[in-house]
Amino acid sequence: RMFRGEEIGHLETEEAAAAFTEPLKVTGMEADPALVNAVVKEVEGYPYFIQLWGAELWDSAVAADASRLTTALLKATTPEIYRRLDLDFYEPRVSTLTPAEQDVLLATAVCSYPPLMTLALNDTINKTPGNINVLLGRLVEAGVLYRIRKGQYEYTAPKFREYLLRRTQAGDYAPY
Repeated sequence: RMFRGEEIGHLETEEAAAAFTEPLKVTGMEADPALVNAVVKEVEGYPYFIQLWGAELWDSAVAADASRLTTALLKATTPEIYRRLDLDFYEPRVSTLTPAEQDVLLATAVCSYPPLMTLALNDTINKTPGNINVLLGRLVEAGVLYRIRKGQYEYTAPKFREYLLRRTQAGDYAPY
């Protein structure tokens, strides 16, 4: 059978909270309202992130023999959530890019944001403006950035800039 892919954008705050809490209702597990608010704010309404945060918090609660998801549990689980995001979500987006595309993408992390301004990138990396524009277009085609308007871009995934900063701070990149 064929499956139909559907495009799902980000959820509004109430929808994101429901997507996080509704599955818990049949499990006996509860979530503190402060935790739900923190998760909803952190995931920016992206369904995949809601699922990942929920799964990691669930696993941590089960391991701790807890029946309640709390902000303390979130604090303890956050490093593992971001480790998984880095390996499973962000890194595959970068690894498929050419070295020149990766250079430009990693250079965006040190530019002011949002939005990412082409002028700021021109001052950050040692490439010609024409080359930068071509590479930015390829990053848009790759689904890593989207163009807001001429000379202005944003990342397509939430917290992607933070990932790039973690990666650059780990010594994987130094701007020219």
